[in-house]
Amino acid sequence: MKRLLNKKVYHLLLQLGLLLIIYQVIRSLFFILNYFLFSIQSINDYLKVVFYSLRFDLSSIFTVNLPYILLFLLPFSFMNKKWIQQTLQIYFLISNGIAFLIEIIDIAYFPYVHKRMTIDVFKLIGKKSDFLDLLPNYILKFWNVPILFLLFILLLIFINKKIKIVDQENTLFKDVVTYVLLITVSVVAIRGGLQLRPISINSAIIHSIPSQNIPLILNTTFSIFKSTETGQLEEYHFMENSELTQYFNPIKQYHTSNTFKMKNVVIIILESFGKGLTGLGGRQSYTPFLDSLMQHSYVFSNAFANAFRSADGIPAILSSIPYMMNDAFPFSIYSTNKIESLPSILKQQGYTTSFFHGGTNGTMNLDTYSQSAGIDHYFGRREYDNDKDYDGTWGIWDENFLQYFESEISKQKEPFISTVFTLSSHEPFHLPPQYENTEMAKLNGIERGITYSDMALRKFFEQASRQKWFANTLFVITADHNYLAYEDPQHYYNQSLGIFAIPIVFFSPNEKRLIGNDTTLMQQIDIMPSVLQYLNYNKPFFSFGNSVWDNSQIRFLICGISSTAYYYSPPMLLTANDGNINGYYNFKTDSNLSENLIQQKDSQFINIETRYKAYIQLLNDCLIHNKQSVQTFIHSNNTTQNRH
Repeated sequence: MKRLLNKKVYHLLLQLGLLLIIYQVIRSLFFILNYFLFSIQSINDYLKVVFYSLRFDLSSIFTVNLPYILLFLLPFSFMNKKWIQQTLQIYFLISNGIAFLIEIIDIAYFPYVHKRMTIDVFKLIGKKSDFLDLLPNYILKFWNVPILFLLFILLLIFINKKIKIVDQENTLFKDVVTYVLLITVSVVAIRGGLQLRPISINSAIIHSIPSQNIPLILNTTFSIFKSTETGQLEEYHFMENSELTQYFNPIKQYHTSNTFKMKNVVIIILESFGKGLTGLGGRQSYTPFLDSLMQHSYVFSNAFANAFRSADGIPAILSSIPYMMNDAFPFSIYSTNKIESLPSILKQQGYTTSFFHGGTNGTMNLDTYSQSAGIDHYFGRREYDNDKDYDGTWGIWDENFLQYFESEISKQKEPFISTVFTLSSHEPFHLPPQYENTEMAKLNGIERGITYSDMALRKFFEQASRQKWFANTLFVITADHNYLAYEDPQHYYNQSLGIFAIPIVFFSPNEKRLIGNDTTLMQQIDIMPSVLQYLNYNKPFFSFGNSVWDNSQIRFLICGISSTAYYYSPPMLLTANDGNINGYYNFKTDSNLSENLIQQKDSQFINIETRYKAYIQLLNDCLIHNKQSVQTFIHSNNTTQNRH
């Protein structure tokens, strides 16, 4: 019995080891044939990739082969019959052969999209009626794909035949124990380890390697499996892609003769600081310090978030990526796209880049998103390293963490761009023990949390104002999203665009230009281009928003919650679900959206409808096909034009 048990397990381990080697051989070919797209400077660089790739490869191998493992090791004697074992070996060859085919196809596909294939490529094939007509041309162009596939299949068949199973009697008890043990190992391998959450596509970002090498760590089988677990964007075809930039051009460039301002940029993102809770809201304010600071700032009083979740708000502010679907960008299959962000652009100008959040590292994937956004230094609860200041729920109290934030950026080399995201103004709205008997503690819920965070903000500015870097700094203060804090469901801040109303404030000490109230329509995705224009940045960059100071652009707002999207082009507002427009309102006179004018379909409606459809088609196309940078967008457009 012991010999049989060892033989079967040994047989399986040899097969799995063989697969692991083949995955690495394919990865080597993937690198060799696309070497110009990666940053591998030495053998050590490549060995790091190989090491980091192991758990992704093991996850794919065990996922593909889990049915085979379950049946092959089934602890019943009849499973040793020759025809059953032959059937299992055929399944083993077919299932892994399909995986190898996908991996090899991606060697040729990768240069066009600069990312591993996901499930959306099969949706794309299904929608292309001319796919079968084009297939012969693709086979001729990529003749090496079928040849490589045949070579790997023959290799697999040849070596697999060399692995023999010896038929012997088995002992049920030991077989069951072995079976349970190996299934447990399989589950751990599929999860990628024993960590809290299974690994995902964006787990590859956490490794300290150049971002362009991340696709090398992943494998295509893993990428496709994981993309089936999350949402995919619909690829719209309202018009030809060549027409889209007539309505919105994501490539921005602000020509100026003025010298670039080497000013520090500090972005403060305040949890749940909805407009209605501040002095801008027309009701009782719980932000006395922020209100006083706005008297000396440039305030966008007609500003909105692009979504209603923190994980959407951060990419909107830093990377100009609006709400796109139910999966926030950091959790989506598009999280490994090559993106341009405010930190990555300013880093090229010599800026130090950092991100601070007092939550547990890994919260909302902010640490992995930060790396993809070009941020070199992430400071979370782990780096703070003092759980005496832990609030017991979310992370480090704002008062303590903002002081830590000030202390750390004061050590950074200037110029720097640093972002801090607060957390205390979030349910359950606890206060530190020293404030339990204060007037603040008597406030209700969000009002208590907002008041505490506003006080923490005041103490941060008091300390920061004493530092040398303070005078040469642009502060951008905004919120990740609004908070529904009003009992009346018909309250403005509880419905339609009021749900997204937030403050956006630009403050720079002693700069008179940045004092005043601006009612221009503003949104989170406009922050990045606005900051760059303010700094006199004159190079092209990619953004789904517009600078608030660029008068050549039509102002608009795009935002969404759940499956409902809003497109506001003052004074008219469109509502849509999954790209299908179902509402048209005059928001200026009907903010609660009680009179649907969708049946009018006048020239104004047609104009707004066209611009909305062009925008979402462009947005989805760029995300699906990894065109979120100047280089990839222009290259893709040139390639499309050349084909035509």
